[in-house]
Amino acid sequence: MKLQEHRSKRFARRRLVYLVFVVVGAVLNLLHRRTMFLLLVLAEAARVPLRRRLCQAYFPYVTSHLARQPGFRFSTVLSRCFYSSSVRVLCRIGAYRELIGAVRRETLACDDAELRSALVRSLFELGEFSDAREAAAGARPEELDAIGDLAFYKAMVDVIGGDEAGALDAMFWACRGSVHLFRPHQNIAARHPAHYSPNSLDIICGSPGRLFDLCNFAGQRVTHVGRGEIGVRLFERALNAQQELRDSPPPLSEELRRLLGSLDVSLEELRLIPEEWTTQIGHLGMLDILFRMRELGWWSGKAVIVVRPALIANAIFFKLFEGQGKVLALGQTVSERVGEELLSLQRWYGLNFNAFRLPDGRAVPWQDAGAIAIQQWEREGRGHPLRDKYDQTAGSANVVAELYGELRARHGMKSDDWYVCLHTRDAAHYLEFMGTGQTHRNAPIETLLDAIRLITSRGGWVVKLGGPNSPKLPPMERTIDYATSEFRSDLMDVHLIRHAKAFIGTTSGLTNVAVSFGIPCAVVNAITTDAQLWNSNVRFALKPVRLADGAMLTQRQLTSTPWRWRVFDAAVLGRNGAHPENNSAEDILRTVDEVLAIADGRIAEFDAGHDAERLLARWRRTLELPYYYGASRPSLGFLARHEKEFLLDATEQG
Repeated sequence: MKLQEHRSKRFARRRLVYLVFVVVGAVLNLLHRRTMFLLLVLAEAARVPLRRRLCQAYFPYVTSHLARQPGFRFSTVLSRCFYSSSVRVLCRIGAYRELIGAVRRETLACDDAELRSALVRSLFELGEFSDAREAAAGARPEELDAIGDLAFYKAMVDVIGGDEAGALDAMFWACRGSVHLFRPHQNIAARHPAHYSPNSLDIICGSPGRLFDLCNFAGQRVTHVGRGEIGVRLFERALNAQQELRDSPPPLSEELRRLLGSLDVSLEELRLIPEEWTTQIGHLGMLDILFRMRELGWWSGKAVIVVRPALIANAIFFKLFEGQGKVLALGQTVSERVGEELLSLQRWYGLNFNAFRLPDGRAVPWQDAGAIAIQQWEREGRGHPLRDKYDQTAGSANVVAELYGELRARHGMKSDDWYVCLHTRDAAHYLEFMGTGQTHRNAPIETLLDAIRLITSRGGWVVKLGGPNSPKLPPMERTIDYATSEFRSDLMDVHLIRHAKAFIGTTSGLTNVAVSFGIPCAVVNAITTDAQLWNSNVRFALKPVRLADGAMLTQRQLTSTPWRWRVFDAAVLGRNGAHPENNSAEDILRTVDEVLAIADGRIAEFDAGHDAERLLARWRRTLELPYYYGASRPSLGFLARHEKEFLLDATEQG
């Protein structure tokens, strides 16, 4: 209960900050854009307190505007009188293209390290890594020492360019200015505390350790800016650096040696699973597949899972992994100091979150490996381990049965009534700003209303999951807005999904729980850079992505470079002249209808009347990667409706 209260308070603080930013940004957006830009420049020139926060609040509005009008310029004759301040503000509000034009008209020989840093960052954010490296190359040691961001960006563009010596030199200066960079790194989702005290392992890991951290971080960042094909190479380099380290086991503190001894885990057997695997519920779904990989013989060893209890996405779902490995909770079952030293061992013995080396020796993005694994798992006729574990443990607990009974009674649901869980991704959970980051994965609930009516007309109920601030369901018969009720908890989230007849979701974390349990799933408004871990009980409808001329990106384009990687970020799509559309109510209705056929055991009958064989054969021919969606397939209704635009092969596409 204390943990739940802590998480609620933390979310409330984040939400308050988010609301302040939304209000401030909306007010700033009321002014004419060039006028607002001039005011921000003057605030920067006068060193007004909170000026950076003002730029941060304005950033999403600038990003959205530039996606619609990429040629817009914020600068005026007056604002250019404050050249240095103008460049800094352009960088902070995300007007990267305009900044590049402004700085290139001047000279970088003016000894202004901040201007060089702004230029390098802007080029990086636009995916222009060669130019970013050229701009960073002229930085002198004193500049790198003075501006830690410049040193770190130089390290990234150097390692992207294959200059590992230059990258390591820049990392020396970056770590000198920011000691948190000594922390071992695999994924930003770990949500590490801001402060860090390096330990001996962070020092003796040397060049391979620095490359392990740098390549993992840079691999994520190139993916963020739409160049994930480079990330694949960087993640493989991180795996190679880990192998170099593993050839020479490091000395450990006496406390850590005792800890590993008490766990009966030797260094040779140790397979460390750090926090990023547990901080998001979708990542717990990945953890499910990771342990299935072990059962398939893809890796071996003794797993040690390190968690920060307050950051576990769903404690009930996580408990299902007990028995798969030893669990250590920082600040509870292990001290922070010893826990951090253990986490530093991930450079040597950590299971990588970003990439996986397949049994045939190929290194691929982790999600690709997971999709291949789920195909093999289903070919071998294996079941759903987490579902079985839940049914044996938490699923039979009296407390959850009582809560579930009370929820049903409150809404008039009979004991033999069936229901479907519904979850839509919205900006409230991660407190996202429109037009930026992952907001293109969100979708309005209104397009689902016809599907809801289909379920209720057949005698079912719809239970909406999500956060307490998620969009509310309109008043409808046989629906329960559980997300906004007092019944909402980790335990009830998992219990409701486990006992649902079907699940309607999108490419978000709760869907992974339903997939792990083998619940038939309709995944709608889906858009993804990653290969998916979906089983054969999943049917999906992708968000159509259209170019400026109205042409729809094909299935082949969406599963190959460059478009596969561009769909990661809303702003990147906008800069490339593409925008995703929400699924129509018809697409969603047809997908849900097919999933209900799976749940009712009549999918063969359903397929027989829908030209299934021809449509699916054509769809498979257009996949660049045959495993991209795991063992799942698109709904036949979606394929039929978009066949002429979506299912073009390489010849037809020209």
